[in-house]
Amino acid sequence: MKKIVALALSLMMLLGCVSAFAETAEKETITMMGAFTITYDKLPEGYTLNVMTDTEMDYVASITAEDASKPKILLTMAFSDEWDGVNTLADATEEDIAAVKQDFYDVTELDDGDIIFEDQQTGMGTPVLVARAVDNAFAAVYTIYMSHEIEVDIFPGDAEEGGVKDEDIQNMLSFLTNVEFAPLAE
Repeated sequence: MKKIVALALSLMMLLGCVSAFAETAEKETITMMGAFTITYDKLPEGYTLNVMTDTEMDYVASITAEDASKPKILLTMAFSDEWDGVNTLADATEEDIAAVKQDFYDVTELDDGDIIFEDQQTGMGTPVLVARAVDNAFAAVYTIYMSHEIEVDIFPGDAEEGGVKDEDIQNMLSFLTNVEFAPLAE
């Protein structure tokens, strides 16, 4: 009898562990039509993804929290003729990277030196360019995949004093670490 009870308890604990793991391992997928999919861990509690544009060439979504004091995120993916044939940011030339940096200045209308750039990699080895305004008004994580520019812009929440924090950028890089890119089957 004790063996049956012990076996039943063991089975219940095992099922509980599997169930808990299944909850934490939930994945969501975004499909860039005609090109690739991005599979990512479920967004943190309280965050929602709101798709604003979803066409064959562009995908734009905001990622916001119920708590307005948390950072706001804008995800943009777009095919670029300039990157045609470039698979990742690692394949870009120094001139290409200089042009990307200049684009950040042009779009934000900031002066030279008002943006700090860092070359980083996610934990999966995906090369990214991190751009941050010196005054911390915004930060961005930029990369290339299959001729598509992928940019994650991070803006401070309503109550954040001092702007985007290192922690916000590290949280985004950690999130991107588990993102899986996969070409669509032809």
